[in-house]
Amino acid sequence: MTESPKAKPDRIMRPIEPALMHDRVYASLSTAVMAGRFIPGQSVIIREVAAQFETSPMPVREAVRRLVALRAFISLPNRAVQVPEFSPETVRDLCRVRLGIEGLATLWAAENATPKLVKLLRKLLRREIECAGKSDFSGVLGANRAFHFAIYEAAGSETLLPCIEMLWLQIGPYFGVLNGHPSLGRYLYEHERIIERLEEQDGPGAKAAISRHITTAAEDIIASWPKHASATHSGAQQSNEPASSDIDGFVATAKSGRREA
Repeated sequence: MTESPKAKPDRIMRPIEPALMHDRVYASLSTAVMAGRFIPGQSVIIREVAAQFETSPMPVREAVRRLVALRAFISLPNRAVQVPEFSPETVRDLCRVRLGIEGLATLWAAENATPKLVKLLRKLLRREIECAGKSDFSGVLGANRAFHFAIYEAAGSETLLPCIEMLWLQIGPYFGVLNGHPSLGRYLYEHERIIERLEEQDGPGAKAAISRHITTAAEDIIASWPKHASATHSGAQQSNEPASSDIDGFVATAKSGRREA
């Protein structure tokens, strides 16, 4: 009996792995930006991020390049990369655009609202409350992002969602300014009101509720920046080192190929 030839490795699948790593790194970094893990003016050190991902700098550099194109990061003349500096004008401008686009998405989501969506939003609100009770601000921001995008995805628009993601890549770093803000409880209350309007399929009411939520957050960000900047500057002087990217949780999901909810 002749021995059957051994099956050759499937070479077609081999090139996919680097592409998957590129996508995972980008997904994790973009989620981190939208969830406030980076702050205005923060340097993005590619080799440090690559070390956290346990990968070469190449996929990180590609992810950063994409985020620069989407205005989440900026390139400096010395080839360094950082988050854009704080700008009250930018916060106001993003707020105006968010009111239009995210307000419309919430209006459509109310028309499509189901008990399943309401159940998911209440679960995410409970997660926010639990994280707030443990002073886990990163957890609060992660749940906040998941809460908002559950609503926007329910709008059922493949065109609108990428626009919102681009807005959040720009506004996300500003959310970190609200760490320790006394109005955190008010934001949770506003999320409850949004859920109620969605449950009633009250489109105009849901749009008005999320518009108030977006507006008050923008006002709080602008008012909080001077104090936050002063504290950050003092901490940097004491440590004599720049703040590093707080993306450990997102790195873990990238390595496993899953994205945080």
